[in-house]
Amino acid sequence: MVEQATKTQVSPTEAAERIADGHARAVVFPRVQSPDDAPVGKIAQRMVDGAFDKAFLVSEIERFTGVKVKIPERPGKILAVIPQHGYWSSELTLADRAFRAAGYEVDFVTPRGERPFVYGVSLDPSFRDQAWNASQVSPGEAALGTLYDDRTTDEGRRMSAPRNLDAWLPPTPRPRNGEQSRGPFRDKLATGLREAAQYAAMFIVGGAGAYMDLGGNTSIRPLIQLMTALGRPVAAICYGVAVLIQATDPETAVPLVWGRLVTGHSEQDDYTDGTAIVPAEGQYSPNFGSAVFTLEQMIKQYTGPAGGFLSRNGTPYMAVADGPFISARTTPDGYPAALLTLARLHGASQLPEKYVIDGDGRGYEATAAEIKRPRL
Repeated sequence: MVEQATKTQVSPTEAAERIADGHARAVVFPRVQSPDDAPVGKIAQRMVDGAFDKAFLVSEIERFTGVKVKIPERPGKILAVIPQHGYWSSELTLADRAFRAAGYEVDFVTPRGERPFVYGVSLDPSFRDQAWNASQVSPGEAALGTLYDDRTTDEGRRMSAPRNLDAWLPPTPRPRNGEQSRGPFRDKLATGLREAAQYAAMFIVGGAGAYMDLGGNTSIRPLIQLMTALGRPVAAICYGVAVLIQATDPETAVPLVWGRLVTGHSEQDDYTDGTAIVPAEGQYSPNFGSAVFTLEQMIKQYTGPAGGFLSRNGTPYMAVADGPFISARTTPDGYPAALLTLARLHGASQLPEKYVIDGDGRGYEATAAEIKRPRL
């Protein structure tokens, strides 16, 4: 008979001291650029001023990726998936403007085909993100976002007429629907996916609404799988990454991002207790207090031991490409995510399989040392 090993006994005082030491050592205080000196403000203002044209875009793609792209005059269509209840403005606007400067038509889609609500503070240059203790919205980002929130502008009218994701791609039947629902579901889904094949790429916008409206949305998962099967880019921004990583192969239950490098909202970016006090008077501003999940840890689990999470806090831009998947860390990073998407689409395979943008300039291929995986 094998005797069970007894656990080493520690006193409550020793346990308390050891745990406190570990948490204290783990605290980091990275610096973050303010909107006044972050490059995203200049890019957003350039878009507002009408100076963000195709020639400038092509030069930016090469500056960040080293890829020389050839984009035809009318390259096709891209789909933007926007959460209904609280999208972060610049996570939509920067990517949308970049793709449209390339000549793409961009179709908007929301879970029920209704106009989405902007996260109010994402239009407010005075808002200070308590997680970072820093201002988050440049005047350029606010001005650009206001164009989309204004129902009388061209951008605002586009926001008022999104596609209906639920009507287009049916949600997975539930037990109450019974066996008789299987055939009609399959036929309607196949029809919707055939129509979705018109899109050259898609991107998923983040913000507080992403995990509420899209995290458990089963209509979007076959769409992500279709784009992956066709080798077309799927970009996800901030909490939009939570939507991307939950897409799985329904027959194996393996996440589509298994074995991939992914970035997203890091633990440093997360709201925690007492850090999400958001002024909401006269605005739609969902305030959930502390983050309802830790996206960084979710990414580590969904990507598995051969994949991993990658983020360097405080840098002006952070986006990661791995195969067809392109992920962006937080609010300004839809811009480099769009550049990576265009490099993948029009760079004649010049972009490496795994590529990281970390800063305002040329990216690089990730090293094993900077990839974060669960410690078992």
